[in-house]
Amino acid sequence: MYILILLILFGAIAALMVSGSGQALDNQIILWFESIRLPFLNDVMLTLTDFGISALLVPIMLIFSIVLFIYKRYYSIMMLFLLYLTEKTINHELKGLFARDRPAFDHLVSETYYSFPSGHSMNAVTIYPFIAYLFIEMIPWLKKRQKIVYLITGVCVLMIGISRMYIGVHFLTDVAGGFAIGLALFLICKKVDEKLTVIRQK
Repeated sequence: MYILILLILFGAIAALMVSGSGQALDNQIILWFESIRLPFLNDVMLTLTDFGISALLVPIMLIFSIVLFIYKRYYSIMMLFLLYLTEKTINHELKGLFARDRPAFDHLVSETYYSFPSGHSMNAVTIYPFIAYLFIEMIPWLKKRQKIVYLITGVCVLMIGISRMYIGVHFLTDVAGGFAIGLALFLICKKVDEKLTVIRQK
């Protein structure tokens, strides 16, 4: 049910973006973020945004895979990297399909490919919640505190999305679209992993 809602939400965001109905708001948000920039905030946001880039995300996944290997969750390692590759492929194809230009404002970093949906946002909302889910499944202490774990993960993911707008390389609709489709992919992968766990226990 949630997956369907997220896919519909992505479609609505995409339609809003294509029609140009939300462009004025998108522009205002980017300009507002530009107006509050400070050297310290710039450093914070540039650090946060790096947690959505593949160059940092893949090493994090590799380190976490060692933990999964220790816990003998071999199929979860496969699921983690399959999820990542699927998400990256879908993001690339969607960007090519919509071919939206980057915001024409002051960028703190240089980006060359299309803007919609945000790849950093999709990376973050797909992979980090899945890693959190696997930690919760493996560690009983965390399982009792899963709401807190998901809340902290959600806040971190949200901050990565905000950082993309702050540094001027994505509109709100780019980030929201990335969150919607990425969260749907996470939920799909979570369901598959849960079914594999049941089968494995039998």
